[in-house]
Amino acid sequence: MDYFALLRRFRRKPLASFLKLKKNSTFTSLAYGKDKIELIIPHRDPFLLVDKLLGLDLKEGEETIFGSRYISEQDPVFSGHFPDFPLYPGTLQMEMAGQLGLCLTYFVINQKNFIPQDAQPINIRATKVLGALFLEPVRPGVEVILISQKLEYDGYFGIVISQVLDGEKVCCVSISEVVFLDQ
Repeated sequence: MDYFALLRRFRRKPLASFLKLKKNSTFTSLAYGKDKIELIIPHRDPFLLVDKLLGLDLKEGEETIFGSRYISEQDPVFSGHFPDFPLYPGTLQMEMAGQLGLCLTYFVINQKNFIPQDAQPINIRATKVLGALFLEPVRPGVEVILISQKLEYDGYFGIVISQVLDGEKVCCVSISEVVFLDQ
């Protein structure tokens, strides 16, 4: 797969349209906050960077998830990045997107479109970033939309492409790989 071509293809347009996907019979609207997200991924505040899960489509070959994060003006990262022109760091944008990809992985592996009370986080580790483009600044005081889509999964490694959007603007697009430690 040509990852660089994928990054270029999705540098200006969203991976998927929330409104179009809502019309699919395979789409599920979600309204999960951090309390439920903590059941399926190992991250915790202050490093849990996904606030909400908004929607999920588990259609074979097009598995996609939508989430969001509010970028607070009070985030301490802005005191140093950069005091006179605060920008949310690109590495944290990739982390947000990666965490949403982990949420998608939970649903794909379990073939469920809901989070049960007894859900357990997947034992997973990042192995590499296959590519990333930082296209627009993410400023304090905005709620960004996160999109993640499965590219590959072989039972041991998984690869997702993810985006951070401010409105219709693509701020970051990245492709990352993880390894499943229990597989």
